[in-house]
Amino acid sequence: MKKALFVLILFISVSFLIFFILEFFNVPKNVMIFNPNLFDIFKLDDSKAILVLGKMGGYHYGAENTDAMFVFYIKNEKIFIIHIPRDLIVKIGNDFYKINSLYAFKKMDELLYEVSNFTGLKVKKYIVIDSYIVKKVVDLLGGLEVELKYPVTDAVSGYTLFPGKHKLNGEWVDFVIRSRYYSDGDFTRMRNQFIIIKSLKENLQKTSLENIFRVFNFIVGSKSHFETNLDYKEMIELIREISKVKSKNMKEIWIGYDKTIWIDGYFNIKINAHYAPAYGLYPKDGVGEYSTIREKIKKEIAEKH
Repeated sequence: MKKALFVLILFISVSFLIFFILEFFNVPKNVMIFNPNLFDIFKLDDSKAILVLGKMGGYHYGAENTDAMFVFYIKNEKIFIIHIPRDLIVKIGNDFYKINSLYAFKKMDELLYEVSNFTGLKVKKYIVIDSYIVKKVVDLLGGLEVELKYPVTDAVSGYTLFPGKHKLNGEWVDFVIRSRYYSDGDFTRMRNQFIIIKSLKENLQKTSLENIFRVFNFIVGSKSHFETNLDYKEMIELIREISKVKSKNMKEIWIGYDKTIWIDGYFNIKINAHYAPAYGLYPKDGVGEYSTIREKIKKEIAEKH
């Protein structure tokens, strides 16, 4: 009796794992074991808006700063990537910070509030990954085929990846998403990050089942390199929603470097336990005043919907 019960539990567990993987990578449904409708009870809260943060990781200076920041907003089988400028100046209490330092200062609640205020969406959930995860996943997939729209230049050596089609391994993908050697600084980098995100989704959906298992096993074994406040049921629902979206329905919401919108320069902000001058920007309406930006985001979502 005990042996039969063990076999039954094992079968259910393995079946659930297979369903989880197949749903994530959009494998044809005729090989599924479970009916997806069984999971309709798992509903992602609020407006299906997730803050995604990318950090360098490791132990060097600034490793916990989140230099990739965007809201992953799912609506009616479309995904909107809403960029958050890493150099945005924010006020928390009586102190001024750059928004990309709030995670390092362990001010996650304040960061979620600021992002919600910026986008006009109620953002309560987040995912944090480091560059190790990105590089390894790309390599496990055999690299990414991307078409760059802008040159990507190393600020030290001057080496440049020119616009056009490229096959990039993990290190080169990391180079593309981290490079900000542009006249508008971080704004063009955000557009490069979107190109990588879209290519990653396309590659995941085309990859072999063997590679799917490799990626899955790697992520499961790399918990020290990512963090989230999504619970397991919410993760399943998020994966199901992503799997429904075609790549052509991934849209970018980008508030560019526009002097009619932003004030930028060097400001005294809190770095570690003291104040120091650093480059930053904030809306012309004032620090934390995002009404103009929210209207632009709302308009772009409506136009691209």
